[in-house]
This record gives sequence, structure tokens and C-alpha cells, in this order.
Amino acid sequence: MSSKKATAIEPAFVFRGGVRISGTVIACDAGRGSDLSFLSSARPAPAPSSPAERRRAGRGQVLTTETTLAMLGAEAPRLRARALVLGYGRPFVLGAWRVELLPTGILPGAAALSCEGHDRRILYAAAARLGPPSLGAAAGAVRAADALCLDATFGHPRFAFISVDEARAAARTFARATRAAGSAPVLLTAPLGPGHDVVAALADDGWRLRGHRSMVTAAAAFRAAGVPHPAVARFAGALADDEVLLWPADARQAGLLARLGPLRVAWISGWATDSDAARRLSVDEAIPYSNLADHAGLLAYAAATGAREIATVNGFAQELADTLRARGVADSYAVGPPRQISLFH
Repeated sequence: MSSKKATAIEPAFVFRGGVRISGTVIACDAGRGSDLSFLSSARPAPAPSSPAERRRAGRGQVLTTETTLAMLGAEAPRLRARALVLGYGRPFVLGAWRVELLPTGILPGAAALSCEGHDRRILYAAAARLGPPSLGAAAGAVRAADALCLDATFGHPRFAFISVDEARAAARTFARATRAAGSAPVLLTAPLGPGHDVVAALADDGWRLRGHRSMVTAAAAFRAAGVPHPAVARFAGALADDEVLLWPADARQAGLLARLGPLRVAWISGWATDSDAARRLSVDEAIPYSNLADHAGLLAYAAATGAREIATVNGFAQELADTLRARGVADSYAVGPPRQISLFH
């Protein structure tokens, strides 16, 4: 539920099966149908929860980038027939609104949605970061806004990530030390997550990559988007001495891993900041890096927009909204239902 107090001006963002921009037909990364659904990136979005919602979702147009469509792989043909494809920095008019997409730096094709009209500047930034972009992504851009919606997956102050260079160095050191100890190196990461920012460094170091089927599919998605990515071969139960295994964290207990014999496991994730989570996942090394912004990065992005109304969604939305209010952005509020992440609760 939203913690926003009633004001004379309608909130820029409301939640109905996903974030909606008030006064428009636009739903953002929503699980329910709308006349126009903005898809900010190839990261998984909530699925429609009922047959009626699936029918409605299948009728409306989808606003996204060509690269995000390419990253979606087998899902792309279904969406393309109703896709409104837009490049960065190419505004168009939607009713009384001027709409434009900006890069967010987290994935190839990932975008923020800027809407200007009715004397308001509204920015749905989703998961956005400034500074060096993730593999194949355009550097995150920022736009002055009156109202901002920001993904708060890592919105708690405890999330502080190392740099990508530090993450690459840690992965290299882990792989070498693991093989030197006679064990198989396993890197846990999300299929479209921070692991892709380190695999090229491993390949440059002479390592070949094998992976869970989701990792093979993700590598193919990068190549489909025109992004060079090292080959990832499907894991069949064994690793050669010069191979590293890429594996999703939610499949950590898969029986297939038992075939490897002695192994050591490293976890590349923003969640690896949480020592209790790393212990529960039973990893030997935690590498706290993400392609998403950490707490300080989210605050920096918010400040760069100059927004005086900030909605937060996902993850630690309430905590980030509280921090923003404490920093003087009084009109900060969380939107959406409370969320729990099963790995940590």
C-alpha cells in the first residue's frame, strides 16, 4: 500500500497490478493489461495473474526499445506484432504528453520513460544507474523531473557494492584458487544479472564457460542484441580443468551440481552484501556486485533529477522512501503491495 498522504495534486504514480502513470494510459512493467504498457528492460516482469488479465495484456501496445525486444528471445515474436518501438532520445507525442526514452545503464536496451505535459515532468526510471554501464548497455542518462519512480530493489542502506573491476578481479582469483585446490569453480548469478559483467574477464583469462540452460539462453540474448559475449556451453554434469560453471542462485541445490565432486561456490550478486543470505545459500565466497544501483547509487540518481515527488517500488521501497524523506524530499512514498524475497525470509 502507498504511504503517500493526500495532496491537492494527484500523485504521479499509482499501483494497479503494476505502476501506472496518472493521467495517461501507460502502465509500466505491469502484470496487468493496459492500452499501452512500457517495458523498461528484458528483466522478467510480473505475469498476468488471471485469464482475463492475460487477454487484456495481449491486446494493448507495448512500448520498448528494439534491443530489449531482441533480448527477449523466443518471447519477441509474440510482442513484436503489437510493439511500439522507440530509440533513445527520439520523442513522440502521445495525446497531451511528450514521451521519450532514456538509457538506464543496466542492460542492453534498458530504458527510462520520460513524460512531459500538463506542466509536469514525470520520469519512470525503473532500475536505473549512473556511472559505468553494464555489459552492452548505454550509459545511464538522467533528466530533470518533477516526479520520479525508482526501483528500490537495493534501497536499504546496507547495500554497498564493489566496482566492476573489483568484481572481475575477485572472480579471476576465485577461479584460479579453486582449480589450484583441485575443486570445480561454480559462479552463482542471475541469468540477466551481474555475472555477465565478469564473464568476459574470465574468458580473457583462458577459462571456458559452461552453464545452466538459463545461462546459455541469456548469453544468446546478448548476442541477439549485437553484444559480444563469450560462448556458454550447456552443462552436462562434468567440467574440464579449464572450465567455470555459471549457475542461477535459485537452483543452488540442484542435484546436477553433485556430479561435480569437490566444488567451491562464489556468488556474484547485490544480495551477496547480506552475510546471512550468503551463509544460507552455502557459498564459499560472496562477491557483492550488481548491474543495478546500490543504495548510494539510487540516492545519487534521485538527486540528479531534482524531483520533489519520488515514488519507490519493489524491494526496499519503504526504506528508500523513508531515507528520501529524511533527506528533505517530503513527498516520497512507496507504491505497490508489500513484497518478500523467499531466499532471505
